[in-house]
Amino acid sequence: MALSTGSNKIKTAIFISGTGSNLKSLIKFSKLKKSPIIVKIIISNNSEAKGLRYSKIYKIKKKVFDFKNASSIKKIINE
Repeated sequence: MALSTGSNKIKTAIFISGTGSNLKSLIKFSKLKKSPIIVKIIISNNSEAKGLRYSKIYKIKKKVFDFKNASSIKKIINE
């Protein structure tokens, strides 16, 4: 795999529902120069998910949706 830098990184959305332990690891990985990704948005079905705090710490956009509602799913896809 070729190294990606700058704007060539793959824009990535991460879905969480809880503490975000995997999210934290992915964010740290995305900060490495050799990383092919950049975390652009954190999406959750739980407005109380502790992992959402990483959006503030790392200045990443966040969205909370009700996945039981079909129109919410369409909204996510459109964004």
